[in-house]
Amino acid sequence: MVDRERFRPFTGNVEKKIRLSNAPLALVLFQVRWPDFSHLQGDLTEVARAFGSALDGYPVVSSLHEVAYTITPEGVTQAPGERIHQWRSIDGAWHISLSRRFASLYCTSYTSFPDFLERLEPVLDAIEAQVRIPLIERLGVRYVNRVADARLVENLAAYVRPEVLGYASLQGETQDARLISNANQARYQFDDAVLQVRSGLVPAGETVDPAVPPLQQPSWVLDLDASSERIGPFDVPAVLVEAGRLSDLDYDFFKYISTEGFLREFGETQ
Repeated sequence: MVDRERFRPFTGNVEKKIRLSNAPLALVLFQVRWPDFSHLQGDLTEVARAFGSALDGYPVVSSLHEVAYTITPEGVTQAPGERIHQWRSIDGAWHISLSRRFASLYCTSYTSFPDFLERLEPVLDAIEAQVRIPLIERLGVRYVNRVADARLVENLAAYVRPEVLGYASLQGETQDARLISNANQARYQFDDAVLQVRSGLVPAGETVDPAVPPLQQPSWVLDLDASSERIGPFDVPAVLVEAGRLSDLDYDFFKYISTEGFLREFGETQ
């Protein structure tokens, strides 16, 4: 794969790289969305079957329905929404979803972005050949980092910049009050791209995403979601380039807020 130009809007440093031998990544996700198209109205079963047959390494098939909520004078009612077709690898680490308006690839066992792109390209090829999408309207790349070690959670200021901790950075004068959850949010604009940052303490038994199983102990989560929204032709090489740029946004923010203590803790390698 040809080396690409790096996008570093936070650090401005295209030379320094962070590679962690034990990165606390719970989820990495790519999603592409498109407008409503006439050929995808109604039952998507045949399109999904053709799409799935073009995938290699995702033999486990399932489906689910989104929940649609309707507000009426009588109150809020819910009904089944769009059907989402899903495929996953034997080990359950890689998942693909397809619906009438989007497709996604996510993994819970991330090694590197080049490896992720190798998995993504054939998915995009299958969308082009089988789903036949002429236009797209949104791309997104999301990284969910989760720190669960109690020793680290209780001393977060030693591992990330205090600005991202919000209420978790406040220390009471006594030990009578114990913070059990908090949520911080920021949104950054970069021309046509946006980075949504969410961070906070998550109580035991709760999660920030259905794809990330809840833990039996509290954790701290840094959720980085970079996206671009514009109508344009669906072109596989162009989508891969844009995915790299969006991944850079997530990565550079992570690099910007991580301390030397974080890098030592999670095993920075060269």
